[in-house]
Amino acid sequence: MKERLHIFTHLIAACAMFFIMAGAIPIQAEAASYTAGTAVNRASGECRYNVQGLDVTQTSSLTLQVSHKNTQNVALQTTVALTSDNCSDGTYNGSFSLEDLNFDYDAYEVHILVGDSKVSAGLCDFSIHADKLSIQMDGGSDSASRNVRVASSEAAGEAAIPGQNKFVSVMAWPQGSDEKSAQVIAAKTPFTEGGMRLSANVGAAGTAYGVWNAKLVFVNDKTGTTQSLASTTYTVIPSLKTFEMKRSKSLEKKKAFGITLDGLSNVYGVQKVTFSLYNSKGKKAASIAGTKKRSNGSKFYAEVKLKKLNYVLDRYTIRATLTDNNGKTYTLNDTALADEQAQNGTLTVKKTGNASCIYKLNNAYIPGNIKKMRFNVYQMKGKNRKKTGTYYVKGTAGKRSVSLKTKNTSKGEFLVEVYGYTSWGKKVFLNEKTYELRKKDMGKNGWYYEKYNGKTYKFYYVNNVKQTDLTNIINLKESSSSNTNRLYIEVNRAACAVTIYLYNSETKKYDIPIKTCAVSVGRDVSTNAGTSALHLHSSYTPLGTYSICTNGTSVKYTLKPMHEPDGSTVFARWTSHIVGNIYFHSIAVSTDSHYALPSYRYNLLGSPASAGCIRMTVADAKWIYDYASTGTPVKIVKGDTSKPGPLGKPAVIKTTGSINYDPTDPEVPDSRKKADYKAKKITGYMTKKGKRVGY
Repeated sequence: MKERLHIFTHLIAACAMFFIMAGAIPIQAEAASYTAGTAVNRASGECRYNVQGLDVTQTSSLTLQVSHKNTQNVALQTTVALTSDNCSDGTYNGSFSLEDLNFDYDAYEVHILVGDSKVSAGLCDFSIHADKLSIQMDGGSDSASRNVRVASSEAAGEAAIPGQNKFVSVMAWPQGSDEKSAQVIAAKTPFTEGGMRLSANVGAAGTAYGVWNAKLVFVNDKTGTTQSLASTTYTVIPSLKTFEMKRSKSLEKKKAFGITLDGLSNVYGVQKVTFSLYNSKGKKAASIAGTKKRSNGSKFYAEVKLKKLNYVLDRYTIRATLTDNNGKTYTLNDTALADEQAQNGTLTVKKTGNASCIYKLNNAYIPGNIKKMRFNVYQMKGKNRKKTGTYYVKGTAGKRSVSLKTKNTSKGEFLVEVYGYTSWGKKVFLNEKTYELRKKDMGKNGWYYEKYNGKTYKFYYVNNVKQTDLTNIINLKESSSSNTNRLYIEVNRAACAVTIYLYNSETKKYDIPIKTCAVSVGRDVSTNAGTSALHLHSSYTPLGTYSICTNGTSVKYTLKPMHEPDGSTVFARWTSHIVGNIYFHSIAVSTDSHYALPSYRYNLLGSPASAGCIRMTVADAKWIYDYASTGTPVKIVKGDTSKPGPLGKPAVIKTTGSINYDPTDPEVPDSRKKADYKAKKITGYMTKKGKRVGY
């Protein structure tokens, strides 16, 4: 019985529960009739909502519940009493703001609680649309003052950041470092929707060079928090306008070049600049401090002397390292080039019609100027070469074109080399060229009749060069009892020159000039004494026609003591009598020695200096002694300095004060002459075999 009663009791309870649940169905249907919605004004930071389907006679209140969309955490919940005043026609309108949410910028879900009903009103987006914002940094990498441009892709009238009184700033930190080190470069500024500009001082962020990160930061004054909105990068690197090497005539004279760095600008300022020079192998050759040419540090200059580079001619790369106002250094990416190599130039060889070659070197250059040039000419025979001439051209500093003309000496293949000498004495190879000389390039060769001073003479040419000593060319034999040379000797007293002629069997005249000599005649041009009288007050070479040994008696001496007008005795070699006390002879010396000839006396040769005799070099006096037969006509004419004779007047060797011999004397060893010539104590000499050197 008890058991049945228990079952019945449960049945009654189950039925009761059924009816209760069945009674709930109308309530759920009533809740479903509530509707709600929201409208967000992001610019003002206000969210409006409304609830419909309310009946104030049955419902006395509703609850607003605002939850974070992502976490569902309730941010705001408030109960609103419903009255006929605030709920008309079953609709209630309400609102809440960012301030109500403690300025917590986020996306929120809004629900309305009515009794046991929970109605979704929708989404209220108070989040910051950072993805709609971007920034760009304007300004050069050298500028501390930059403009930060903020752009927004929000639709017109919309707000990327909800609410009013919004502020942003810009912060920066070096790329590669911790973002926590970021510093403010643009102070807190009211945010303007749709786009804005901020002035930034990138120098306020630190002292590093390179790439920097920058971010636009929203500053929440209400909560004291910040939020990154957008980011970009910028660089801090010095810049310049020109960086170059400078040459000028004044710098070349100083054997130097200049370095100019202009338009230098840097975020952190410029305290000083150091220039470093690297050779072609990348090794540092020198460092030189720049001189500040403007007080703001925008221009620096340095003068580099080649001595600083040990006179090494090379291609140098110049780098500039600045020290900023923070004491930090930075090496600029820009470089300058100092090409301090010799420039070979262009060498040409022009063969002229007069058996000459013109060597021309254009645009050759050696830093510090080319003091002089040397042209070496070689005749080539296969791989072998023989030097045929060395020629120097001086005064070449600053010249872009240097020419040298030489006489051709023979046919064949030739090589010309050109060297330049630096102002510090170093020889530098510049250029070379091979060329060929053929028969047609050699000009005149052999005998030619030509006029000189109104008369016709027979000249002999070798490669277009008129020969001034034909002794070997005509195979002239020395005079002897069995050989008489038909010669004629003319002394040009004004020109101090002697010309010797050979008789021409074709024309029956003495019209073949075979030798010319520079001589000294008497110092006087007039005298009261006879032609055979010399005395203390007479140094006169008489005019007239005479002969070798006018008296018909052969009077020649290898060494002859001679009495000067002052009564002194001197010694002359290779004397040949002309008339009276007048002789051809070498320059007389005070003792019978080959080393008793003062330099000053020898250097008078070629000008009036004798006591009346005709002074000659030892070689020329010996020539007349050897080849002029007794009876050879000798004519002494007044002459003309501008017309010395058909073979001209030969150059005269000059000696220095330490030389006490005649450089043409065959008794003086060739070795001594060669050494003195090399030491520039004599300008030339004649070897024992009669070869001329240097003149």
